[in-house]
Amino acid sequence: MIKQIDLQDDTALRQAHEALERSSAVDRPWFEPTPYDEWVADVRFVEPEERFELWGAWEDDRVVGAAMVWLPDADNTWMLWTELDVHPDHRGRGHGTGLVEQMVSRARDEKRTTVLTEFRVPQKDFENHPYRRFALARGFEPGWVENVRHMPLPVSEELLTRHRDASAKAAEAYDVKLFAGDVPDEYVQGLCDLYNLLGVDAPSGVVEFEPETMTPKRVRDFWALQRQQGRTRLFALAIDRETGAVAAHSDLVVPPPPSTQVWQWGTYVHRDHRGHRLGMAVKVANLRRLQEDFPGRTLVRTSNADNNAYMVAINEDLGFEIVEKGVAMRLPVAAAE
Repeated sequence: MIKQIDLQDDTALRQAHEALERSSAVDRPWFEPTPYDEWVADVRFVEPEERFELWGAWEDDRVVGAAMVWLPDADNTWMLWTELDVHPDHRGRGHGTGLVEQMVSRARDEKRTTVLTEFRVPQKDFENHPYRRFALARGFEPGWVENVRHMPLPVSEELLTRHRDASAKAAEAYDVKLFAGDVPDEYVQGLCDLYNLLGVDAPSGVVEFEPETMTPKRVRDFWALQRQQGRTRLFALAIDRETGAVAAHSDLVVPPPPSTQVWQWGTYVHRDHRGHRLGMAVKVANLRRLQEDFPGRTLVRTSNADNNAYMVAINEDLGFEIVEKGVAMRLPVAAAE
């Protein structure tokens, strides 16, 4: 049985969380689970510009699979984005197919033309992985592929210094400023402008995105949520010294203990400011700050499209290594007759 989960039902939410975490851990020895309290804060977060739903696959009155659903209402309103998982002990019984069918139904209800999903698979022979075969058999088409990378910490001071020096030209025209948790008012709109363009410029195969509509209020609400969850967001911004424009950013998110990992949540250089090695400059500055403030962390996780040559080069130069693939797929949805 497939039905929507009440976001105030702690019993069902805990069962869904267990199914999601157990599913996400399959074939991923480095997987670090998200504690329930952090996860449920995300699930219950109300975002006026993007609705969230949680659908469950039920077996014997227990949630054994779940589909998280995001419905953007301010931009890219043609899409329904979903992350779908079934508990490993309950696979092969039609739960995944039922959840996909429900996502198609919801897309039609909302007059959305595409369902998008993404999943992680081992790097070796990822094209024949069961997750990809499952998606193809249910009508999904290839979207894009990302390299998911880890970089062991700490990064040597010699390496950071070498890359900082290689980016020294940027210092002639730009200041790199570091912040934690929040960003001063004078830079927030400029940072939103970068966030809004990231999805447009990032390689996404046959899927085309329009600019997002992040505003200072929206991002500040997200940052407040992260502080509530005990997460620390570290910002490195490159500021054009002449105009004051935010030219580039790199964001790291540090989850609370017992986590030992760090998440790279985006690095982007504005189109008008490329060619100055600003991507490397903001990454190096943020990594140095990270290692000073959080010395016990063991690795940084990141991902980028495998044909994004510039960011691939930066990550490889810093020591990021591929550990798996992120496979994005789309399902065209015909309007109901």
